Amino acid sequence: MKIKINRIVILISVLMIFIACRKSPTEPPIELNPLLTEEMVQNVNLLPGISAGNFNMLGGVDWSYSISAPEISDNEKVPLIIGLHWYRGESEQYLRCLADPGFKKLNAIIFAPDAGEFSFWEEANYSLILTLIEYAKKYWPIDESKIIISGYSDGGIASWYYGVYYPQIFSAAIPMASRNNYNKKPKIPFYVIHGENDEIFPLSETQSSVDYYKNEGADIQLVVIEGLSHYIPCSYDNALRNASDWLLNDVWE
Repeated sequence: MKIKINRIVILISVLMIFIACRKSPTEPPIELNPLLTEEMVQNVNLLPGISAGNFNMLGGVDWSYSISAPEISDNEKVPLIIGLHWYRGESEQYLRCLADPGFKKLNAIIFAPDAGEFSFWEEANYSLILTLIEYAKKYWPIDESKIIISGYSDGGIASWYYGVYYPQIFSAAIPMASRNNYNKKPKIPFYVIHGENDEIFPLSETQSSVDYYKNEGADIQLVVIEGLSHYIPCSYDNALRNASDWLLNDVWE
């Protein structure tokens, strides 16, 4: 366990330098990525529980992921959560320690892709994620009005990105321990979670961003977790449980 924690600390520590070297993208169109086929998404294992998978895509490109599926009754439609791990993280660890326990009460399918060598907002990833969602709406038993984007750190920045640029897809965004790199007013509800003692992304910056867009009329709120730093992502699971209540009581009511 100490080895895993130390690995998270080391990997996340370089995030700020890495992010500073990236340029915020312009708004991209929704175009299906031909590397990922409908049949691949149709054949994803949706048996109850957590499992790992890999898309052996066209051109010899691999895209690995972890997925959590609930018990789904015949003709039942469930929410879909796209969960994005921290910088250089692992989707399975993110899913098992944070997203799955945090979103358990939503009875949702949680799809957590691996970012690989790119950030989640770069074309190599966003085109695949958007394509996955389009095919999932066709082949998986999901409620299209309850598709959520959420993520931690690097995945949290990407949650801002998807929530800001693709409001027609997502019903809400839940970024954690991140910052907003996009100068655009959100059109969907945002539930922003941030640790009081975040060493990578100062709370004051996130507070200023949330206050600005709230004054502009955005449906956005900030939840500050007292005492938590950036380096203990698995400790944010209870904050996600509260975010689940927000979805059930305020967004999806």
